[in-house]
Amino acid sequence: MLVEAERNLDLGSFYATQDSVDEYLVSVGDALPLYKESGIAPPLYSAASALGSLLRELSLPPGAIHSLQEIETKKPVVIGSEVKVSAMMEKPRRRAGLEFITVVCTVQSDGADALISKSTVLVPSEEISGAKPAEPKASEVEPISSELAVISKQINQAQLNAYAEASADDNPLHLDPEFAAGTQFGAIIAHGMLTLAFVSEMMASAHGRDWLESGGLRVRFKGAAYLEDQVAAWGNLSKEQDSSRTYLVGVRNTNNGQELIAGTASFNINNQR
Repeated sequence: MLVEAERNLDLGSFYATQDSVDEYLVSVGDALPLYKESGIAPPLYSAASALGSLLRELSLPPGAIHSLQEIETKKPVVIGSEVKVSAMMEKPRRRAGLEFITVVCTVQSDGADALISKSTVLVPSEEISGAKPAEPKASEVEPISSELAVISKQINQAQLNAYAEASADDNPLHLDPEFAAGTQFGAIIAHGMLTLAFVSEMMASAHGRDWLESGGLRVRFKGAAYLEDQVAAWGNLSKEQDSSRTYLVGVRNTNNGQELIAGTASFNINNQR
């Protein structure tokens, strides 16, 4: 049992230095020149930093699993700016042997709200042994349909180690083979926020500063990416109204067709720039 009532937390401050942004980008494999050219940090850097600050404050069980994630960019986080993080932890909800914990983090940059990040994790009451699902034959996997250029990556341990260092998310589920073998996953899996970063890279590649300045995400984590899995982020336009654009987005395991992430990505087009 972690909390029985809502809690407000002051998670301190840090500077969004070029070095820390670069460390994050290397860990997620994002080599777009956009961030240095614009001087703006990617939204997922700010969200991952806020989550890392939260994890340093809390003592979540090592088997906690990321379930839902929402991100809303209010204003861009300029590289080099001071960032302050606060959080509101909701009272846990319990269902079917699971405890659901939702935390809303507010990221402030230079004194103004820059990003709201709402994370929901679930904590199993006991570990359940499991194994990686068997892969179907390649002929059974449907090709990805995407209007945006697909971002494809292969998961490896070196990347998980680098992301754990950059984000301060050192859950042994992503790092310790012995611990991970005793969970319902049966083996090490990638951080959910790491695979979500592939969606952000895809949106940044397609929509540049508009994504960095106003990007938002509402996604559900539906499956796990294992070591050596090849995964791909995709996006299809679903709504276009005035300056607002919304895409259906997701991440799939291209080896077996499993849907890992599903949701929406939205942003506003700045016609005044």
